[in-house]
Amino acid sequence: MATRCVASLPLLSASSAAAARAQPTPSAVAPRRFRTRILVATGGEQQLAQEPAQEPDYGVVSLHHVGILCENLERSMAFYKDLLGLKVNRARPTDKLPYRGAWLWVGSEMIHLMELPNPDPLTGRPEHGGRDRHTCIAIKDVLKLKEIFDRAGISYTLSKSGRPAIFARDPDGNALEFTQV
Repeated sequence: MATRCVASLPLLSASSAAAARAQPTPSAVAPRRFRTRILVATGGEQQLAQEPAQEPDYGVVSLHHVGILCENLERSMAFYKDLLGLKVNRARPTDKLPYRGAWLWVGSEMIHLMELPNPDPLTGRPEHGGRDRHTCIAIKDVLKLKEIFDRAGISYTLSKSGRPAIFARDPDGNALEFTQV
């Protein structure tokens, strides 16, 4: 039966695939990426072909920081630093940019609070932050954070999937997920 290619992402050629296999794996924990080509047989059957994707040659290491817009830096620092307990990275510049801001450690990565006008609408956003763009922070105990939010009067929703995660919004309406690891 004849097949035709309906959708295809660029695939490795035989020579580049052999070269990629000859290179050492960057990390045992690095996920293996695949590009998928969908082939549809003339009888309506679908077949998926997966081949290893070529790793980017510019060297992705990790996520460095997430930029979060805030209207009032002091109010945001009260939430992120005082309530959540994030530590300030004093090595990052705060006086070299044309706006006020702060860098806060989240494990080995950071949140960059930037006091700038927010171009996003604050009304009409989903109540559950998991259905909005959000930043996810890995934590050890969701129930302890839930208690902290309850004492502080912070609104939140629990994960709709039943996994140990809690969603809240910061004082500027930015959605945050806290997932238990």
